[in-house]
Amino acid sequence: MRALQAATRAAAGLRPRGPLRGPCPPFPRPAAGGSARQFVHRSTMLDEVFAAPTTADAAAANVAADAPPPSAPVVVEPKAPAEPEQPQIYPADDDAKRFQLHWSVDMWRTFYPSRWLESIGDESVPVPDRIRAFTETLTSAVGTAGILSSTEAARYWAYHLTRSGFFMLQGLASLLVTRRAVGRDAEADSLTRFEEMVRRSWSGPATEAMLMFWQDYENIKEGRYALPWDMTTAGHRQFNPLFVLRRGATFLQEAVATLQRRDAGVPDQVWLKSGFLPGYYQDTFHYQSDGWLSASSAKVYETSTETLFVGRQDAMQRSTLVPLADFMRGKDASQLQALEVAAGTGRFATFVKDNYPALQLTVSDLSPFYLAEARSNMEYWKRMRAPDANFGGRDGTGVTFLQTAAEKLDVPDSSQDIVMCVYLFHELPAEVRKQAAAEMARVLKPGGIVILTDSMQLGDREVYEHTMGRFGSFNEPYYEDYISTPLGPLFEAAGLKCGMKVVGSSTKTLSFYKPAQGDLAADANGFEAEAAPGTVKVE
Repeated sequence: MRALQAATRAAAGLRPRGPLRGPCPPFPRPAAGGSARQFVHRSTMLDEVFAAPTTADAAAANVAADAPPPSAPVVVEPKAPAEPEQPQIYPADDDAKRFQLHWSVDMWRTFYPSRWLESIGDESVPVPDRIRAFTETLTSAVGTAGILSSTEAARYWAYHLTRSGFFMLQGLASLLVTRRAVGRDAEADSLTRFEEMVRRSWSGPATEAMLMFWQDYENIKEGRYALPWDMTTAGHRQFNPLFVLRRGATFLQEAVATLQRRDAGVPDQVWLKSGFLPGYYQDTFHYQSDGWLSASSAKVYETSTETLFVGRQDAMQRSTLVPLADFMRGKDASQLQALEVAAGTGRFATFVKDNYPALQLTVSDLSPFYLAEARSNMEYWKRMRAPDANFGGRDGTGVTFLQTAAEKLDVPDSSQDIVMCVYLFHELPAEVRKQAAAEMARVLKPGGIVILTDSMQLGDREVYEHTMGRFGSFNEPYYEDYISTPLGPLFEAAGLKCGMKVVGSSTKTLSFYKPAQGDLAADANGFEAEAAPGTVKVE
């Protein structure tokens, strides 16, 4: 199979993948297998189906054979042979030609969560043997991951495993409440899938979370960013049982409504119609209540998404800080301007500010309700982390809040040193994606960096190649197009150069930079002059 994959890549003009760089993951890595990772177009599949004779075709052929010959011969003009249809290369293969590959890229590409505990889930294996295998596997993972290697490591893992367990239990609770609301005998698709997810949690989302946490902590040990501030801050509200219960109750109420709408296949209608908002934005993505246009939606959003990802979303988003750390090396944050596009509730922005408090940051979004929540989150960060500091701006946080669309940023040309965008592009129509990429390039200073973090795409995870598109059924109308469209060419067309690629579970991060004026080598960010530690230099 490896020979077949190599031959396919060679035929497509792709270089062989480099070996895994960096530390080994704490879970066994199965041998890569599966597909040659090329598309078969729907039209090609339909041609193959219709080319096969059906029963009706065969009957008609027999009738024609028994019929008398026509009075005149039928002349059939020969058709020119059709041009062979070129297979479309997966976005991950396109990335490999353009980006420096962080060690996480190969690690996740060949990681199959179910294989980690495959023998443990085999009911034909005697129970004592399965218990012994589980103990050995868990002991090996704990040792390799270094969970008990230091007090800091133990704190990190205790916090994240507890947090992940909470969100998993909250997800289970939402399932039970929903089943009671719709009737115990309901066999709705979304409920069945969620129940299956819970039953297989150890061989699915929980395993994904553990490997993501390991990667997150490796980045921390490498000095890419600090420990999560919500973990290290004494008195943080997430440790308050009343706060947790209130958020949990709000989530359960929203989860029931969301799953019921999903089962009916009928999204909620937004309450606010506006000619100032793009048409795509007035869709209730994920079947959530009010879409992006209410304070209640903003309040429940973080809990909903963390429950969906069983507590690993923050760690996935922090992959954005990996290329940012390389860019910031040797720079004075107080002299830089940064913009986060489509920042939502601003939770990720608090991690940026916690690592670079003096950074002057503009947090933008289309929803005034989400911007209000982002402002509240930023004020809370400052109150807990730097109560006596004044970083500038109206709230002393050094943050400005801007209501603007990604495809038409109300930001001056060449005004930003850093532009970040997290989890937006998969919710944009294809043409709007191009416009957003061009806008990010427009507002970026020469020598500046754009960092895009979004959903994985086809080829990034072999295990999900045939199921990745299912997320589109959760009222994500542009998702299937997104996962099949390489992103590098969009930003290159806008005048940027490709930098680094990082993968974290179901998330990918891509960085781009604008060449400094008069510097064709574009080494201002260290991308071309010297590869960042732990990356594969792609010639």
